[in-house]
Amino acid sequence: MSKSAQLIDYLMSHREVTNELAAKIEPKDYTFKPTPTSMEAQKLVQHILESTYTFARLANKQEPEKLFEENEAADLTESSHVYTEATIKLLSKLSDEDFEQTIDVSHIFGREMTAGQLLNMAIDHEINHKGNLFVYVREMGHTDLPMYVKA
Repeated sequence: MSKSAQLIDYLMSHREVTNELAAKIEPKDYTFKPTPTSMEAQKLVQHILESTYTFARLANKQEPEKLFEENEAADLTESSHVYTEATIKLLSKLSDEDFEQTIDVSHIFGREMTAGQLLNMAIDHEINHKGNLFVYVREMGHTDLPMYVKA
């Protein structure tokens, strides 16, 4: 199995849970935040989706871009679907050799790293925020929650 296919499988084992949690957030709860200093629920989900997509673009030596305008009121389920598909499309273009290519992300992370390191960091970032999302959704009153990863 290629490195790209392995990474996609691993990402999707977590992204499916992220998407399931995002689908539980109703529009009336988009501005919910568990503490005054927390991100709003909609912004947290958008941050997760946009960040992983951005890392995938950088690994493909493309400039970051957003798939929705800042003021576009996209439904979280729709955003999750669009960003997931776009991210998978980018990751599937990477060859095994591409994972070893150096990407200059010193303007973001203060150093260069390989595409493989960058993409692993992207998944770690998503996992971290997915944990935050569990707290948000539980605080909204949801008790029927998925496992932290899909097998």
